[in-house]
Amino acid sequence: MTSLPPLRQHPSPNVSDRLHGIVPYLIVLHRPVGGFDGAERTLCDPAAQVSAHILTDSNREAVQLVAFDHKAWACASFNSVSYNLEIDDHAWSGEDHPARATAARIAAYICHKTGIPARWSHLPTAAAGLVRHYDLGTAGGGHTDPTTDDANWRGFVAMVKTEVERGGFRPSWGKGTLHRIDA
Repeated sequence: MTSLPPLRQHPSPNVSDRLHGIVPYLIVLHRPVGGFDGAERTLCDPAAQVSAHILTDSNREAVQLVAFDHKAWACASFNSVSYNLEIDDHAWSGEDHPARATAARIAAYICHKTGIPARWSHLPTAAAGLVRHYDLGTAGGGHTDPTTDDANWRGFVAMVKTEVERGGFRPSWGKGTLHRIDA
């Protein structure tokens, strides 16, 4: 059974407060460029001006770079309304199923704690759910990660839904408050 990985803290300086009163309603999945160590360095480099809430290294480890109640700099116009997860390359390529399962468990944990539904949000400007960075278009920075393959993405969303239904989440994981959208 998949569980949440150990979570190391490495605060990124590339962070800001969320706009007053905004409760995130999206979980945005990303694919970092390069390996875990390089991605961690980039996401913590003040000159790069990018960050994420969580970065994974297969199913072995995750690092929290930004507290959940702060804004990560990951997807331009959607930064204030999203939690951002950088999931390693092999989880998307099909080479590392345990990494993909761990990513689904992390996303499911956030869904469970926030009330964000475990579904693909086809309208990220208004509907809560999971989105690929790619789905945000130019307003999200015009990226194509983590995958442009709809079948691959649908499979991942189904895994998240299964994990939410499985439940059994620990009471807390990570720093910062995860606010409920239905509160």
